[in-house]
Amino acid sequence: MGRFCVQCGAEDRRFIHGLCEGCYWKSVEGTPREVGVVFCRACFSHLRGKRWVARRGRDLDEVVIDAAREELLRQTELPEGVEVAGIRGEVLERNPNRGEGGDGSGGGLPARIALTITLRERESGTIREERSEAYVDYRLCQPCGCVVRGRYDAMVQIRAEGRILDAKDNGLVGKVFDDFYRETSGRQEVVEVKEHEGGIDVKFASLNAARLFVKMLQEATGASVSDSPKIVGTDKRTGARVYRTTYAVRFPRLREGDIIEAEGRAYLILGYHRGNAVVRDLEEAGRLGTVGGTGRGRGRKTLPPHAMASAEKVAAERVRRVRVEAKAETFATLLDLTGKYFLDIPSERLPLDMDVGDTGLLISVGGREVLYREDGERR
Repeated sequence: MGRFCVQCGAEDRRFIHGLCEGCYWKSVEGTPREVGVVFCRACFSHLRGKRWVARRGRDLDEVVIDAAREELLRQTELPEGVEVAGIRGEVLERNPNRGEGGDGSGGGLPARIALTITLRERESGTIREERSEAYVDYRLCQPCGCVVRGRYDAMVQIRAEGRILDAKDNGLVGKVFDDFYRETSGRQEVVEVKEHEGGIDVKFASLNAARLFVKMLQEATGASVSDSPKIVGTDKRTGARVYRTTYAVRFPRLREGDIIEAEGRAYLILGYHRGNAVVRDLEEAGRLGTVGGTGRGRGRKTLPPHAMASAEKVAAERVRRVRVEAKAETFATLLDLTGKYFLDIPSERLPLDMDVGDTGLLISVGGREVLYREDGERR
């Protein structure tokens, strides 16, 4: 007697684990016939479990289909030895009353998606296709809901020590905003931005978003930060206290482009990185040369916050702009471009990268004068 299917008795067919191919696939269950996906109608992030995930990709149809595939895969439970070989998706129906189409034509948001899931039995290599549908619901995510209602969980107050924010400060804030939006994939987190008391106040829909923004500001500018949580009410569902946190961000009094004196040496502030000041030691740079070849990085170092706390900006009258007029074996002649008078200095004090006609800065610091060639790093 030949081989036969223990389910239907069929013979002379392909068998999988004692069943003919048809009966085997009839016994395989675990693919839902319907799934639901939820998108924010404002920012088009989608709900994955209890968490909103930022939109990734420009084509909305593909974004929605990908989310539907992901949800179908999450809900599919297959027996051992069977795997998902692929899932195809297609928009079946749109909501003509809501928003733009995925192709930008204004055809409406995807409302129903056809899904074809391909299953493979590993041992035999046989495949079967199952069909499902995904229904798309649109609502406001928590951050976008906060924006619409004007509600916020945290505020960041940006100020500067001893001065109002100027164009350079505002440019730095703008750059941090750009980095923040890239980090959050454009997700709507900012409820309001306004100028206030010589600074900028930013309201955030979530505390985590505010924390990220503050961290990025601190790393880029060396700002000091303090926070003050305040009770603003009680959660009606849980009875727990509801807090709103205000972050006070203070830009340092010393900033990029300033020439400073710290520990008896002159430095040029090049910027801030992870809260530390990135500086150039002007005396070392002048002695070793800063332009051309390997010399460009000479004298570059970082100063931690405690070193910057005692640093002072070098007064304008202690910085003179000069030009090399003559260069001899033992001395060099400089022209003070402000006072229009000549002065001689020993040749060894002339930076290696300075020659006749070059301009530089003659800086009085620690009882001596440091000569530094002007270049594109000082703004």
